[in-house]
Amino acid sequence: MNAKKNTLTIENLSYSYQNGERTQKVLDNINAKFEAGKIYAIVGESGSGKTTFLSLISALDKLQDGDVKYNEKSLKKITGQEFRLKYVNIVFQSYNLIKYMTAAENVEVASDFDNRKVDPNKYLEKVGITAEEGRRLIGKLSGGQQQRVAIARALASNSPIIMADEPTGNLDEDTEEKIIEIFRDLAHKDDKIVIIVTHSRQVAKKADQVLTLRRGKLS
Repeated sequence: MNAKKNTLTIENLSYSYQNGERTQKVLDNINAKFEAGKIYAIVGESGSGKTTFLSLISALDKLQDGDVKYNEKSLKKITGQEFRLKYVNIVFQSYNLIKYMTAAENVEVASDFDNRKVDPNKYLEKVGITAEEGRRLIGKLSGGQQQRVAIARALASNSPIIMADEPTGNLDEDTEEKIIEIFRDLAHKDDKIVIIVTHSRQVAKKADQVLTLRRGKLS
């Protein structure tokens, strides 16, 4: 008998913000289910709420209406910090790397929370960062290199869910192709739930399922 796969379930998720005297609804009663072993691409026009959606389902922002459940356990019963430490690793559009650390040290941080020892160069090499570059402080690396370090950090984590916000935005076409294959391996070989917010047609083309966010609805 096959083991039950990890799932992330979105139930009746809505989100609004106040724009002066007007209430602007960004997400409108969204329902979705993400399963381990698959890579999902979330697409939509700029301003459609993709980053807001990612922030809510990763517990970076507090839920207003609806629920998010990991293996049927509500985020309302797990603190946001616990959820992010134990279950999800996020590749941010702004990288969120620790500036006073080297690239290698930033990757090592991913394993500190569950007391594992990792070889950071193993993961940096996968994204095209050399050992010499790994010894540089983050501020000495280009934007594209920093993006790859952020992806390497996600690879080094033991999280069952990987979420990424425009992870290939600053990368050239060849590097983008390599990064897409890494994300596919995380889903297909490591059996993780991989959710990517993207404008890239290449990323969407390689996803197992493409979901479009339009006018507050996900379809």
